[in-house]
Amino acid sequence: MKQIKQFLLLVAMGCMGTADAQVSEKKWGNVFTISATPAWSSGWITAYQPDLRGGYTEDQLRDSFSQADRALQTMNLNLAYSRKVNGFTNFVFGLSVVNTGFTRVKEGEMFKYVIHPDVGIYPNLVQAGLMEVHYEFRSQYAGALFAIEKRLDGARFQMQSASMWYQLGVMPALLMRQNLQIHTVGFTMPQGNDFTVPDYVASTVDTGVVLTRSSAVNANAFLTASMRLEYNLDPKLHIFASPRVMLPILPSNKGVQTYWSPQIGVELGLRIPLD
Repeated sequence: MKQIKQFLLLVAMGCMGTADAQVSEKKWGNVFTISATPAWSSGWITAYQPDLRGGYTEDQLRDSFSQADRALQTMNLNLAYSRKVNGFTNFVFGLSVVNTGFTRVKEGEMFKYVIHPDVGIYPNLVQAGLMEVHYEFRSQYAGALFAIEKRLDGARFQMQSASMWYQLGVMPALLMRQNLQIHTVGFTMPQGNDFTVPDYVASTVDTGVVLTRSSAVNANAFLTASMRLEYNLDPKLHIFASPRVMLPILPSNKGVQTYWSPQIGVELGLRIPLD
């Protein structure tokens, strides 16, 4: 009889634990997420449009750009809603402002250097100290994320007060703004040392040089992958950090170069239950 009572007590405790787990899972069945993603974007150039009559070949552009191009630090803002599919799988829908691009750095001699057709030549002919021109090719998108995420630690490896997830998704995006931002280091132009100009393609013809604006790609999509470590700060609040990779399926711009802007970042944010 004593053994039967012990067995019934264990069953009752197990049922209570299961009920508690179900209540806990139910409370996180619908979740709102707000986050920011410090990121680094680069320029992957797949085609060139050299001004052959102006004295530039494709090989010259490729060599010059490969030595001068740098990553661009950006920031993305995200809102998301996730709904639990089962104990270890969520469907995610999100809205994001995504900033991508890359930086091209002109170093060294500035004598008679035309910074940009709309800006002209540096008026101070004295070369003194460090002098650089940073050309930041920037694109800003409004994106909608559709993703599936699954818990990694699962039932076999439960981390105390924390969980780990991976997420795969796609983000269709519309271009909101694209520009070329110029930043000078070591000297100041009449326009200042930080200003925005159009991105041109120069073509030499019999009558001179013709400038046409580069062509922005107005609709794009990103393939996304991330790994999230989530910490249970409070029964009604989780914090998380999530390394994220975003790969565009179309180029950002077609001009002197056709470039794509893949991105890697770390998403930092809060998760709040809506149940």
